[in-house]
Amino acid sequence: MPNYIHCRYCGKHLPTAKGLHLHIAQKKSCRESRKRVLAKQNRLSAGESHGAEDAEDAEMNDAYNPPVEPTTPEFPTTPSTTKDNHGGRWLETYPRLAGATKGTGQSDFAKLREQQEANGQGSCAPFENLDEWELAQWLLRNVGHNATDEFLKLPIISQKTDPSFKNDRTLYQKIDALQVPLASEWICDTFEVKGDRKDRQRRPQRETLQLWRRDPVECIKELMGNEAFRDKMHFQPERVYEDEEGKSRVFDEMWTGDWWWETQDKLELGATIAAVIVATDKTHLSTYSGDKQAHPVYLTIGNIDKSIRRKPSERATVLLGYIPVTKLECFSTKAKRSRAGYQIFHDCMRKLLSPLQAAGRNGVDMLCSDGFIRRVFPILAAYIADHPEQCLVACTRESRCPRCVSGYHSMGEPVRSAWRDQPSTLKAMSDKAQGISSTEYEAQGLRAVKPFWEHLPHCDIFSCFTPDILHQLHKGVFKDHLVAWATECVSEGPDEIDQRFCTMPPGNDLRHFNKGISLVSQWTGTEYKNMEKVFLGVLAGQAEAGLIRAVRAALDFIYYAHFQSHTMNSLKRLDAAWIAFHQNKHYFIDKKVRTHFNIPKIHSMEHYTASIISRGSADGYSTEHPERLHIDFTKAAYRASNKREYIKQMTVWLRRRDACHRFAHYLHWAQVHPTLPEDSDSEDDGGSGGPGDNLADYQAISCTHFIAKNPPYTLPISTIAHEFGAVDFIPCLSDFLRSSSSALARIPVLHGNLNLSVFKQFTVQIPPVPQVSQEGMKDVIHTRRGVPRSGMTAAVPSRFDTVLVREKIPSQANDSGQRGDAFGGLSVAQVRVIFRLPEYFSTFNEPLA
Repeated sequence: MPNYIHCRYCGKHLPTAKGLHLHIAQKKSCRESRKRVLAKQNRLSAGESHGAEDAEDAEMNDAYNPPVEPTTPEFPTTPSTTKDNHGGRWLETYPRLAGATKGTGQSDFAKLREQQEANGQGSCAPFENLDEWELAQWLLRNVGHNATDEFLKLPIISQKTDPSFKNDRTLYQKIDALQVPLASEWICDTFEVKGDRKDRQRRPQRETLQLWRRDPVECIKELMGNEAFRDKMHFQPERVYEDEEGKSRVFDEMWTGDWWWETQDKLELGATIAAVIVATDKTHLSTYSGDKQAHPVYLTIGNIDKSIRRKPSERATVLLGYIPVTKLECFSTKAKRSRAGYQIFHDCMRKLLSPLQAAGRNGVDMLCSDGFIRRVFPILAAYIADHPEQCLVACTRESRCPRCVSGYHSMGEPVRSAWRDQPSTLKAMSDKAQGISSTEYEAQGLRAVKPFWEHLPHCDIFSCFTPDILHQLHKGVFKDHLVAWATECVSEGPDEIDQRFCTMPPGNDLRHFNKGISLVSQWTGTEYKNMEKVFLGVLAGQAEAGLIRAVRAALDFIYYAHFQSHTMNSLKRLDAAWIAFHQNKHYFIDKKVRTHFNIPKIHSMEHYTASIISRGSADGYSTEHPERLHIDFTKAAYRASNKREYIKQMTVWLRRRDACHRFAHYLHWAQVHPTLPEDSDSEDDGGSGGPGDNLADYQAISCTHFIAKNPPYTLPISTIAHEFGAVDFIPCLSDFLRSSSSALARIPVLHGNLNLSVFKQFTVQIPPVPQVSQEGMKDVIHTRRGVPRSGMTAAVPSRFDTVLVREKIPSQANDSGQRGDAFGGLSVAQVRVIFRLPEYFSTFNEPLA
């Protein structure tokens, strides 16, 4: 009889140790029991006395046998996976205890409610009631100081509404009196910079700078404890697979990447990682004139779902501080000003992030969004910035890569270079600062700066740089390089490209560049993406095969890089597209358009796969997000100031906005106000509440269509054939009816005077595609006849969209390779008319096209 191993938690006998690990991983009760035992063992190893509790547990389970090494559980040789509740994914949980709880705590909202009840106040205090609060909130969000004062003095407001605040001053006093807890108060640090220029007294000129900042640990506490993120927060790493065997990894959220798993190994048992994500980006404050700039620093955590982090209205990203922006006129040369500017940036960032040093080493107890207290270790995990800012942070020249040591003359080749090593980099910069000759300093293209990241625990700054899809791919690889090179290779040049953009047919979710692209003066990420969708079609028929192959490879890379969820297979295709571009780039050299490809943004494509495996999919780190935050945290705040000492006024304005937002959340939590106020999101935020918004609904949604209940036209067939360009409408409809004759007792005679109901469009609801979007998408198919010019009203051109149609469903396809192929049986067609047959065609109740 074989020796069976029994489960100490449920008593079940298993034949092998591997079977025992699989059993514990798959059975929830055993998995939870195992976590509790490991937590108690960890407390014992830390010197805590729990003898009575352990004895009691031992009495309750006679089969309990403590392991020889309590703090090092056995690891299975193959991943033990459990089925995700959402389906389609298999999870491997972290084998050691992570994200352990230390009891429960009282939330800030609960404390506030107790305080209000003790003081005999209502939930809306210091406002009289909910109506008054909503008025105050609307004024703060939409009306300036002077206009607020005028509004409150209107007789209809002051006499009939009669709010408790009579002018803007008393309104802001009430807002400042809101008792909601905020992340951290603003702190202003003042310091001087001494230059090499002399003043009239022959003394060195000095400039006084101000650093406005908040405590990052307190900001992280607010994010970790925000109850709005209760179901959108993760506290431990996971490995996600497509299959039960654990052969094909899935990378999407940050906690599914290797970095979190590997960093968790370095921390004490039960520790919780707060994966800190920092973003910096300098921006102009004035739109049309002036040169005033701000350099905001944003902070969020990778524990929050990336879909939430991307929405500005969710407030999942906080403003950490403003780095001073100065021209440093106290220095005599541009080189000296640049060096001083680099060091000022690092000194300010060191001051901003210094609280993370002790917190990252020792941990901080934090109340989390689920109501439990955990020992949290905030660790810098990712840094979002464009290429110049990445080089500024990495202390490298802008002609070099901030992630690897590739030389400038080898950046254009598809060769994997060695990663930058933080200790050797620090030593090379230290030797340079001390005047010691260092070959590494020059070889790595470094700058002589004392970096802010030198003492951040568990942080490798070079691996923290995440892909910047907006500036590296959309603007850099595509717009600045690929479009310019392809235009030079086309025989007629820019005029031909413009003409082809103009003649491209319109389509759903496609922008029609009716004036071409050469006259567009201000480009945004949206324009780049719209160009990418049609650029291959623009080149088709005019460009040579070599150009098409090179452009297609680059566009393939861009679209794979955009995936919101990657698998090992998609990452292989991403790398294959990168290799294909390098294999075909010689076309541009042959046409004498380029002599080399030593371009940092093209070189950055090399690191996308490694970054995705380490930190999750690239869409969670787009620089589009901080650029969108500039609107709320810098530009709107600047417009609300009087433009004198504006940073100080901006911090006051932001504090009041934060207080209002938190108070609105509190009222929602307290069940006073059923809904939260909505702020405008970016274009890519998407909606909520419709089909496919919940992951549990995804598999249940099928492709459905929507069409107007009442058709806008009733037209004879002769008119349809002429005005809609459906010249073969009658013979095609006759063939269709004849092929369906088994459903009809008699085939009616079709003639030109037969009236049909005609529709302008119909909408197809498409199920979510995890790689593209977690939300359902809609595709609108238009069939619109042209409308001639009438008076001052311009003519409207006709529009007949192109679609893919399936003549046979995959299960009906023949065995010549189409069976099971999602694209099998598809054909390209142009929809000319959407119509409904008369009622006596009772078999065909649905519209036809």
